Amino acid sequence: MLKKVLKKIISLILFFSLNASGEKVVLDKIAVIVGDGLVLESQFNLKFQKYVQEFSKQNPGQALPPESFLKKQILESLIVEELLLQKAERFGVRISDQELNDYMDQIAKSNNITLEEFINEVSSEGSFQNFRRDLKNNLIIQRVQRGLVRPKVFISDQELENYIASAEGQSSILIEYKVNQILIKSKIQAEEISQKLSDGEDFNDLKARYDESTENEEPKWQRKSELPSLFGIVEDMQIGSHSDPLESGAGFYFIKLEDKRGDTVKVESQDLVRHILIQTSEIRSDKQAEELINEIKNRISKGEEFRVLARLYSDDPGSKLNGGDLGWSTSDKYDPIFKKVIDDSNLNEVSEVFKSSFGFHILEVLDRRKKDVSKELQKDKAFKIIFERKYEEQLERTLQELRAESYVDIKINI
Repeated sequence: MLKKVLKKIISLILFFSLNASGEKVVLDKIAVIVGDGLVLESQFNLKFQKYVQEFSKQNPGQALPPESFLKKQILESLIVEELLLQKAERFGVRISDQELNDYMDQIAKSNNITLEEFINEVSSEGSFQNFRRDLKNNLIIQRVQRGLVRPKVFISDQELENYIASAEGQSSILIEYKVNQILIKSKIQAEEISQKLSDGEDFNDLKARYDESTENEEPKWQRKSELPSLFGIVEDMQIGSHSDPLESGAGFYFIKLEDKRGDTVKVESQDLVRHILIQTSEIRSDKQAEELINEIKNRISKGEEFRVLARLYSDDPGSKLNGGDLGWSTSDKYDPIFKKVIDDSNLNEVSEVFKSSFGFHILEVLDRRKKDVSKELQKDKAFKIIFERKYEEQLERTLQELRAESYVDIKINI
């Protein structure tokens, strides 16, 4: 049996889309003239009937909302749908058959069934061709809405920071920290401890010898809101790092971030890479490109500077002027062959010539590091939450404006 959610998806599309039924209807009256198009009374009646059926099925024993209210809402939805489809026609918005097939395949996979099983389930609920047509219209409408609304949604860096720092943000972007601490009451001794830490002495050894706090428990997982406000800097610390002395009424605290966890916590391996790319063209054959990159490699091995030759010869416009420098990044973002060469390379050694989907390369890994990208992930999550909220608000305003500025002549009494 299919999951209930799949049945609901199918039912909603069959119901809420334009002309959702496969029944033959008599197109005898105009319900509304909408811009350059029409909404037929048969469409309106059919959608109202389907709503009543669906409501009764999903809410047994519950009374329907007032009929006049329902009819007005349904008519308005048909008007807005028609306006959006007209905009799609003017803007040239299309959904290809391949896109539609891919979307249905995604629905099927998300419910752990095959596309064939999905089609059979749709067919058991109504006409598959009508379902396919109405799903296509829905996707077109969504694309038009995104095009109209997205440019109007702006989120500043300050909004992101404020959200992350808010109670709601702390709740939705849950991060826990494991913080170790040393309390030193004497300023002179605190300065000595600071120097010892700078010299590389172990934090836990110093804690065992000098800590004057009454807290002897092992560090435990805590949210930022559960930590003393003095320790708030922990959100900007790297795992394994320690703070400078933090002065308080009790003395001077040193804290060390032992670990942190949460769905937005991530430490990734990054490489600093530079490369030279030689591509084939109408005037440079594959053999000539390979000969040129080998010549460049030989010149580097004889002492010529990599960055100078990259500026002279590289066909990568993004890094050419920077001497081939690609900046810090994870190797996963590159072409699979390029990634493998990075991962297999030793530091400060020019690789052998290799060919990727872009052309012939040599590369050099200049450095490697572990980078805490949790802050970026927090901002990404905050952005999605704020964007979704603002998008819905702006969508409502945009549809109201579209409705208000359009020619609409309602011909039926409801």
